[in-house]
Amino acid sequence: MNDARVELVSWSATPALRDIRQRVFVDEQHVPPSLEWDEHDLSAVHFQLLVNEQPAGTARLLRDGHIGRVAILPDYRGLGLGNLLMREVMRHAQELGHRHLELSAQTHAQRFYERLGFIRCSEPYMDAGIAHIDMRWSADTQSQAELPPIEFVSPGSFSIHNPEQQAKRYSTHLPYQLGEQRDLIEIDEEHALAHACHLVLQARRRLTISSPEQAMWLFHRRDFIDCCEQFIATHPKGSIRVLVNQVTADFTQGHSLSSLQHRFPSLCEIRKRHPDLAREPQVYLLADDSGILMFPQALQPQGFVRYNSPDQVRRWQASFDEHWSRSLSDQGLRRFTL
Repeated sequence: MNDARVELVSWSATPALRDIRQRVFVDEQHVPPSLEWDEHDLSAVHFQLLVNEQPAGTARLLRDGHIGRVAILPDYRGLGLGNLLMREVMRHAQELGHRHLELSAQTHAQRFYERLGFIRCSEPYMDAGIAHIDMRWSADTQSQAELPPIEFVSPGSFSIHNPEQQAKRYSTHLPYQLGEQRDLIEIDEEHALAHACHLVLQARRRLTISSPEQAMWLFHRRDFIDCCEQFIATHPKGSIRVLVNQVTADFTQGHSLSSLQHRFPSLCEIRKRHPDLAREPQVYLLADDSGILMFPQALQPQGFVRYNSPDQVRRWQASFDEHWSRSLSDQGLRRFTL
């Protein structure tokens, strides 16, 4: 359908997500509210399906690659919209570096997910009074179907000229300059990527990132990594320092900050916070001596960015440096680098 699209949205700022799940799971399928609503909604990546700009469906993606809460309103079923929604979720998951995806499917939907490449991996079980099965998708098992043979007759020799094509690099067009505007700009999931990339592309000396594994929906994005690569290419004497609380399997997969350390070990270094030091609830990015992007609570994707706030940057840089001085190298990261 040409009038249907899927967008990334914030859970707290998009009440339609809750309305759809209430109608489909609680009202229609009689799932107990105590089972429908959980703490994962605050940290998950949420998707909204729109038809003629009207909310029609939703799904969510957890940090571990689990897809859930896939729901389409009754008036929009049977139109292929579930396939559109799922393919966008899967595309975004792969962009984040996930090579394995899992979901718990209602048994009647098994064929639907099989057509998307998922494989059944459990016996039926009951969940919220509904029969389910576990299903798994792996990028390693996906292959293109073989094309049928075609007849071909060579036209003879001819010259071919293939001009070199360079991959298009991410660029931003925000009207803010690092070191100039002092305004505090509120951001959420929808706007965070553009501002984070804008800061990175304007930095010249130093990028400091704290606790990115708690906001992989932002720092694991291919566009953000591309901007870090541009920073490294443009400023070979610059540095990227990343401090994590823990090294998860997802953090070391795909096009990630870990891959930057692997390819540019002298410019990008990732270390683990010392376990004796209290974890900071914040997630932040510092650019040079003036730019800051901050999420005060890691699990709540609402924060702010300032392009000229040297006092704040100085304070958070000092806190980061203190933790960095006692940080540890992690065995998982060392194995990845080797």
